[in-house]
Amino acid sequence: MKSLKIFSTLFLFLFIGISSVQSQNNEVMQNLTQEQQQLMKQQRELVVANREAFKATLTAEQLSILDNKELTKQERLKNLVSTFTSAQKELMAKNKASIDALKETFKNSMSTEQRQHMQSQNMSKMREMNNEAGGHRKHN
Repeated sequence: MKSLKIFSTLFLFLFIGISSVQSQNNEVMQNLTQEQQQLMKQQRELVVANREAFKATLTAEQLSILDNKELTKQERLKNLVSTFTSAQKELMAKNKASIDALKETFKNSMSTEQRQHMQSQNMSKMREMNNEAGGHRKHN
C-alpha cells in the first residue's frame, strides 16, 4: 500500500507538477542567480524527459485507463498504478531520485532571502487554491 501511495504521488507530480512550476516561473526567475536559473531549467527539462520516457513505456491498456473519462482522476491513477510492471516502477523510482537530487542542489544554492520569498509565494498559492476549492464545494 505504501508503494502505491509513493508511485501515485510521483505519477501525479510528473503529469501535473510542471504546470505549477510554469505558473510561478516568471516571478521566481527574477529573484534567482544565473546558476539557479540554469538549475531550474535543468529540472524542467529532466521532468519533461522523464515524463516522455515513462509515457513511451505505457501499454495500450494503460493508455486506455488514462483516457477513461468515466473514472475520477484518483480512480484512473489507482487503476493505472495497479498495472505498472516492475520495470515501470523502477523507472518511476529512478526518475524521482534524479529529480530529488536536482531539487536538493537547487535548495542548497538558495539564500535565506530567496527561501523566504519562495515560501511566501507558496503560501499565497496555497491560499488561492484553498479559496478556489472552497468556492467549488459551495457550488456543488
